[in-house]
Amino acid sequence: MILAQFLHHPSRVLAGCCLLALSACSSSELNHQLAVSREAVDQAQMAGAEENAPAEFGVAADKLTRANAAANGHHKHDAMRLAQQAQVDANLARARSESTEARIAAAELTKTNQTLREAINRANQN
Repeated sequence: MILAQFLHHPSRVLAGCCLLALSACSSSELNHQLAVSREAVDQAQMAGAEENAPAEFGVAADKLTRANAAANGHHKHDAMRLAQQAQVDANLARARSESTEARIAAAELTKTNQTLREAINRANQN
């Protein structure tokens, strides 16, 4: 009976269809964001962020875990927000890790250059 009344109002049917379509888009968008965030965390890990930027990496991994839990609990808005934050935090962790590795490489290069200069100076003195 209620269904018959509902179907007699095309605007209600259209509104219901739109709501279902938006819900599906929202789920698809959330799934995409979760995948992008997971990829960002994986890339940070491969860049050595666990060792070089453990605080930032830990925050990113924690937010991704919480985003997945929120998505599983049907809290899409919270899940989306946490997934976006996880992505940003993972990118920060990766950047900090790469910066640390670049500083280490620069220090090693400086040391190597100094050793070469000393060798050249010794050779020129002889």
